Amino acid sequence: MCVIVDTNLAFRIFTSAPTDDFRPVFDWLHAPDKDGCLVFGGKLFNELSNRAASSRYLRALFQAGRAYQIPDGQVQDEEQEVACSGLCVSDDPHVVALARVSGARTLCSHGQALHQDFRNSQLIAKPRGRVYQNATHTHLLRHDPSCPRGNQKRRRRP
Repeated sequence: MCVIVDTNLAFRIFTSAPTDDFRPVFDWLHAPDKDGCLVFGGKLFNELSNRAASSRYLRALFQAGRAYQIPDGQVQDEEQEVACSGLCVSDDPHVVALARVSGARTLCSHGQALHQDFRNSQLIAKPRGRVYQNATHTHLLRHDPSCPRGNQKRRRRP
């Protein structure tokens, strides 16, 4: 499953020395025997791009084929819909919108209200969102047919 990394955790993952809890995410995105993938776009891309280290990291993952940039317009349109639904308890409708548009269903974030939104089946469903917070959640780092990498795998089958 493709992963979304929230701005509040980017510094723990987008580095050459990730913290122990986020080393599995880093390895999943970089190891040649893994097929990790990150999605970004819309307001989250802008937030991540404000940090030079995050911007360089995103560019490197994108060039390596380990990241997908979702068009800003798609994310912004969906963000408007999410915000108008009245279901979001967090101030991150752009992250929920990115998940809905991209099909990514694993989130790395420390935002408790965003965790609530991400697990809300009225906001994210088929499959439901999951939250990675520490190394015990390594099992969440997998692909699903809803994510771009999962769709790609499905198309490759004869």
